[in-house]
Amino acid sequence: MRYARGVSAIESAPFAYEARGEKYRGAFVARSGVEPSAAFVLLPDWRGQSPLAHDHARFLVEQGCAVVIGDLYGDGFSPTDPSQVGEMVKRLIENRDRGVEALAACVSALRARLRAGGPIFCLGYSAGGMVALDYGRSGAELSGIIVASALLKTAAPGTPTRIKAPVLILQGTQDQVSPMEVIASVVAEMDAAGNDFRLELYGQAHHAFDNPEAGTDPSARLVYSPAAAARSRRAIADFIRERTSLAG
Repeated sequence: MRYARGVSAIESAPFAYEARGEKYRGAFVARSGVEPSAAFVLLPDWRGQSPLAHDHARFLVEQGCAVVIGDLYGDGFSPTDPSQVGEMVKRLIENRDRGVEALAACVSALRARLRAGGPIFCLGYSAGGMVALDYGRSGAELSGIIVASALLKTAAPGTPTRIKAPVLILQGTQDQVSPMEVIASVVAEMDAAGNDFRLELYGQAHHAFDNPEAGTDPSARLVYSPAAAARSRRAIADFIRERTSLAG
């Protein structure tokens, strides 16, 4: 897939990896003919490799990065109807270790494709945010972890809480999926573990504030906020610039 014509067009190609004998089919998005300054594994919301996920990936490419859109469920499955979501997300929550192993395999495959020592980040939206934080807790060596409108969870019982990489958490104060008390519990865990993190809250913003298809009905569970979406992208761009300058 090509997003623009010209020497430096943004192109998308399949990206395969494997964990626990299961095949995963992501997408590699990058600007052709340009060496990226950093790379991301983007873990999307419940819809997987959707147009929104590709839009987020293009934004990261515009910041000078190469991006793999990770495969949340395996075999490249991307739900097309909300009725498919509950069971798939439930499986992610009940098998958090599988998500970590799949993400680790994805990062390893991406690292093998890049110049040695290049910075690698993870960015997770909704359920993808849960997986990204769990991967950080597993001891992952990354330049940074960002979660936005995430399905926030404290560490699973018996698992570590220390995260080596700096973490950026972007959440809405009206999020019904990860309400303020959940945000507070994650913040308390991060503090207790001595993690390097920052939290940015967006007032009147709900879950899925980044998704224009969510609509703008304030009584809905998922609500798009153009203001929060724009602010989150500025925060992400600033975080990338800060961390890549330190890595350089």
